[in-house]
Amino acid sequence: MKKEPKKKVQIIAAADKLFRRFGFKKVTVEEICQVAGASKMTFYKYFPNKNELIKHLWQIMIDDSMEKLNQLEKMDTPFTEKVNLILKMKEEATANMGNQYVRDYLEMVPELQDFYNNIFTLVMQKFMVIIKNAQDKGEVRKSLRPEFFLAVVNMMMELAKNEQLAGIYQNYTEFALEVNNYLYYGMMPVPEGNEQ
Repeated sequence: MKKEPKKKVQIIAAADKLFRRFGFKKVTVEEICQVAGASKMTFYKYFPNKNELIKHLWQIMIDDSMEKLNQLEKMDTPFTEKVNLILKMKEEATANMGNQYVRDYLEMVPELQDFYNNIFTLVMQKFMVIIKNAQDKGEVRKSLRPEFFLAVVNMMMELAKNEQLAGIYQNYTEFALEVNNYLYYGMMPVPEGNEQ
């Protein structure tokens, strides 16, 4: 793997730090450059605009998630354990993002929507392979259709944008966990050791 130039790495790290603290909508290129100790000219050498930097950061996150899902798919463990691991991954990702970052993420700016849709589709395709394997083992209902599951996931994503509902939770991480636990476990009690 090719090593990234030092200044580019500093810009990426500065943006990641600022986005996690303040969200990505309000953070400016100037602020990123100030924290990175880089000029705007250097910034634009590596990224044509802030949205391209956001996409770069998301690509790093998605590559990491895909690698974890690949490892998960190969594991010879029950589907319920795989779901627990997926929920842990989501919890860590959401907690590390911070509340404003999650809000910005949920209120996607149009320029980022297509990119997000593409990476979301890739992750869902990988997850559907995991579900199909679980169906083959009898761990998931054979009658569960991928189209239905994806429709429910999309509806849950819409639900996650409900500010009034999110407001009854301490933070977005807690709310995201509620949404995900409901998606995977429904009304049944969450398996012991996975309560939040």
